[in-house]
Amino acid sequence: MFALNKTINKSIWVLFLSALLLACGPTPEEIAKEKFEKANDLFNQEKYNDAKVALDSIIENFPKEIEFVTRAEDLMRTIKIGEQERNLVFFDSALVKKEEELKVLMKNFIVSNDYGKKEVLIHKRQKPQNSYSRTYLRAHLDMEGNFYISSRYSGKNYIYHNKIKVYHKDQSVTSEQIPEDGFDNRKFEDQGTYWEVVNYKNNNDNGIIDFIAQNTSKPLKVQFIGKKHYYIVMEKFDKEAISDGYEISFVLKEIARIKKEKSNIKKELSRLK
Repeated sequence: MFALNKTINKSIWVLFLSALLLACGPTPEEIAKEKFEKANDLFNQEKYNDAKVALDSIIENFPKEIEFVTRAEDLMRTIKIGEQERNLVFFDSALVKKEEELKVLMKNFIVSNDYGKKEVLIHKRQKPQNSYSRTYLRAHLDMEGNFYISSRYSGKNYIYHNKIKVYHKDQSVTSEQIPEDGFDNRKFEDQGTYWEVVNYKNNNDNGIIDFIAQNTSKPLKVQFIGKKHYYIVMEKFDKEAISDGYEISFVLKEIARIKKEKSNIKKELSRLK
């Protein structure tokens, strides 16, 4: 009986010491304060991601510690503002570089709005007035960088073509078939001359643009495929027009992307401030 009482007393003493130790441990306020001081040190060391993790921990795990939650939120806002301001500087610099690159490429193009309110870029070697009655592949480009080609046939009879093949020796690429719809595949006749225009939008060129851009120095041939077939050898300036348009389209798209990023950053900064 004495041994049993001794064991019980020992257990009670252990529980008492444990409770005492717990009672003497750091309070939630002290923990939140320590975490904030750590986050602030990380911020001063410019370890912003680590600081954000520490601040998130305070905001999520100590919602009742209003003072340190408020201070954590304020510091988090400061960090995010700094991030967005650095991003803005980066995109400003990137935009300047891309616009300088565009300026060089633009020497081969003229800006026109002959097709409505939307501005388009026309290669100087493919002006409509110089290409009225010839059969060729034309480059189409707008200021957002959207680029495609069209096949333009002019002759004494319709051939009803709905796709093309561009080839050199044993290498060739064939477009998708474009059904006649009066818009992307249309034809008309004027005073005994028959015209057919087929647009290869939304990647319906099936890689022809890339093939031409990579082979501008080669004597590329084009087969107009329909009820009848028609063949041409591409002019050097037509290959250059497509290659130049293809190149500038990537620059224009990147400029549009950078401007959109800048707009989003400015909106976020306005919200944070």
